[in-house]
Amino acid sequence: MYALYAESGPQRKKTLVHVLDLLGCVVQADTTDAAVAAAPDAIRAYLRYLHRHGEAVDPKEKIETRLAEHNTEGMFSGQAMWPQDLEALAPAALSRYVKWLDWSRADLLALVKGIDEKGLRAKPPAGRSLRDILLHVLDADKGYVYALVGPLKPMGEPTNAADRGDLDLRIALKEARAAAIDRLKTLTPAERRTVRKAGQSTYSAHRVIRRMLEHEWEHRREIGARLRKDA
Repeated sequence: MYALYAESGPQRKKTLVHVLDLLGCVVQADTTDAAVAAAPDAIRAYLRYLHRHGEAVDPKEKIETRLAEHNTEGMFSGQAMWPQDLEALAPAALSRYVKWLDWSRADLLALVKGIDEKGLRAKPPAGRSLRDILLHVLDADKGYVYALVGPLKPMGEPTNAADRGDLDLRIALKEARAAAIDRLKTLTPAERRTVRKAGQSTYSAHRVIRRMLEHEWEHRREIGARLRKDA
């Protein structure tokens, strides 16, 4: 039984459902009912992705869900803190999730492999170009990591170079994620348990890694749907 954690509010009039037992699995829909209804398919897709990389999960398992909590405070999508985010991130969990960060970025890059610059910049009838989506993922990652550990030069340099157009975007995505993983692997016990507020947001090691995985998963699925590929 997978517990679902939903957040929705008036600012976006949408619901984002988090599956915290499968860190990074998330699904968004226009209504809470629609998001909850879409959760089993999202869970199965996430299990397929993890199984593809050798994680001991069964993509064919029977999937049942329950709504465990619904945050309706009206903060913008992705901002809610859940009880798990307030707990110290255990070393074993950290080791597991940095592997997932590596797999997720590899799968994102595989989705767009072989697409030339013209194809990346092509504007679809609705939504952003692939390049704009990838830049958004790259920049968001930097924001998450910097909020947790402060400026990280090996991550910031390729990110900023790609933003300026001075570095191939896919190289930047690979280098920035590798730098982030290297730093996250060395989180101290204090960094793994600290919870810090900054403006409207609250940060912890668990929340930052969760949002990195969730955010990339959302956009992998967006790109996969556009290219008719499995995310």
